[in-house]
Parts: sequence; C-alpha cells; structure tokens
Amino acid sequence: MKLAGRAIDRFLAAPDPAVVAVVIYGPDEGLVRERAEHLTTLVAEDPKDPFRVAELPASAIESDPARLADEADQLPMTGGRRVLRLREAGDEIATALMSWLDAGAAAARGSGGVVVIEAGDLGPRSGLRKLAETHARAAALPCYRDEIATLQTLAREKLRAEGLTIAPEAMQWLATHLGSDRAVTLAELDKLALYMLGAPAGAARRVELADVLAVVGDSAELALDDLAYAVGDGELPALERAAQRSFAEGVQPIAVLRAVGRHFLKLQLAKGVAREAGLEAGIARIRPPIFFKYAPRFRSQVARWSEPMLADALARIVEADRQCKRASVPAQTVCHAALIAIARLGRGAEQPRAG
Repeated sequence: MKLAGRAIDRFLAAPDPAVVAVVIYGPDEGLVRERAEHLTTLVAEDPKDPFRVAELPASAIESDPARLADEADQLPMTGGRRVLRLREAGDEIATALMSWLDAGAAAARGSGGVVVIEAGDLGPRSGLRKLAETHARAAALPCYRDEIATLQTLAREKLRAEGLTIAPEAMQWLATHLGSDRAVTLAELDKLALYMLGAPAGAARRVELADVLAVVGDSAELALDDLAYAVGDGELPALERAAQRSFAEGVQPIAVLRAVGRHFLKLQLAKGVAREAGLEAGIARIRPPIFFKYAPRFRSQVARWSEPMLADALARIVEADRQCKRASVPAQTVCHAALIAIARLGRGAEQPRAG
C-alpha cells in the first residue's frame, strides 16, 4: 500500500488491520522515529513492554533471515499482538520480509505480529520500498521535510497548548529555519515555549521575532546568512565581519562555501524564472520563502547579478571547495579568498536602473 498526503494521517489514526508490515522511510529521521513510536504504541500499548515489543537492527535479519518470522510470530505471554521494530533497514531485508508476508498464516488470523521498519531515504527503485508499496499486507509511509503549511500548523498548535500566540514575522522565521527534522523542530518549539513561561499574561504571551531569535536562532547559522548576503551585495567590510564571526564560532570553511553556494543557487533559480515570468515570480519560486528581513536585498541581488556572473560565482565556489580538501593550502585562506573574489564581482555589477 502506497500512502501519501491525508492518507498518511488516516492510516496513523486507524491503521488497516490487514497491514502487518509498515516501512517508514525518508530523510526526516525525527519524523520516522515519531511515527514508528506511534504505531508501536497503537499495537502494543506500551512501547517499552519487553513481552510485546522487540527491537532489532536490520543487520540481524540480514545475517539470519528466518529470525524475522521467529520474532514477529511469537505470541506474547501477556496476550495482545507483538511488534517487531527493525531499525536502520534497507533493501537487504526485502527478501526476508517478502517471505514472511507471503507465508502470513498467523497474521491472517489476526494473532501474529506487526513489523515496523525504520529506513532511511529509500529511492523509487528500492526493493524494500517497492515491496511495501505493492504488497496487499504492507504499507510504505514516507517522511519528508515538513512543508511550510504543515510546519506552521504544528508550531501554532504546540504554542497554543501553552497559551501562546505567535507574530507573523516570528512564524516566517520558524518556517524558514525549521522543518528538516521533526524531532529537532519539536525540541526547538518546546524550548521556545519554556522560554516564554516567564512572560506575564497579556501581550507578552505573544511570541515575537526577538523571542525566536533569542531561543531558536542559531548564531552560527545567522552569521552564515549575513555572510552570504554580504557576498551577494559586494560589501567587503560586512563580509569580513561575518566571515570572522563564522570562523570564530567554529564553522568549517567548506560549510561556509556551501552556505554561500546555496544562496547563489537561489539567486540563479530566481533569475532564470524572472527571465520568463518577471522578478516577483522568480522570487516566489524560492522554497522556503526568503525571510522578510532579507527580501529587499535578495530582490536587489537578483536584479543586479547576470546569469553569466552567477555561473562564474558558483564555479569559483566549487573550485574553492575542491582546494579546501587539499592539504597544501589552509582551507580558511582558500575560502576567504574565494568569497572576496566573488564579492568583487558583485561590486563590479551595474546597479539596476529605476524605471
């Protein structure tokens, strides 16, 4: 069974009893763990019950395929159904899982176990993913980065439970900087709610941008944002300040280059769309949306940088990345020189004319 969209929520609320194997996969490891824990609790009631829940690394099944059936089909001494959780799974367990699903006598009687499989980012050609999507008694449950609307709903509900509201600009910052991992997102929202507990009743119960930056904001990440925009603006003094701040906070030169590279890729995307549909349409294509604090500067940079210049900047970043991996030259020196050279490209660009 292939699940997507609202079908995922319906399945998590009331799993199909005919489904006895669920492959939970995707790049959001926190969401994979959360959903595996949820399904385990639905079936076994207590995910820590040693009689009804067994946990194994997938490598144990790879080395002994028969163990999957042995573990899943055990009848718990305390009654109820058993859950076998397999972690770090991949295609190496697909054959054993298929054999167990095709045998399926105990499961067909409703007395067998349920196998909950936690996998990584399985591609469309993955044998394990294909099996879960096509077998009548299995389900494939993807876990991707939270979309903006999903993240906003999650944040509002989490904060509302603590009697808090959130300002629009604070919500936009959260939507821009969180969502890649559900566990991290929830931890950051918990931290924000705890920070706001000391606020008096009334207007102060609203989370403002300053509150988010004080608690959730990663100073190293903010320094990288400032650095990328300084390079794009061609502002050498601002570049120097942001670069020194990033290096002082322990950010590695390759991470700096890649952060600036991501910024220039966004500029390149927006520029390409703008050529056909206009500047605003190009900016609207960026996901997540450009944070409002940077929006005027991003708009100016899209207008200023030509496509050949953007290609030149990205080529310089790629070359600097390569040089940083060589021991002959200090990586920080290579990174610094490349950023200055790119910024000078921006300084040499003509400012867009009004009208």
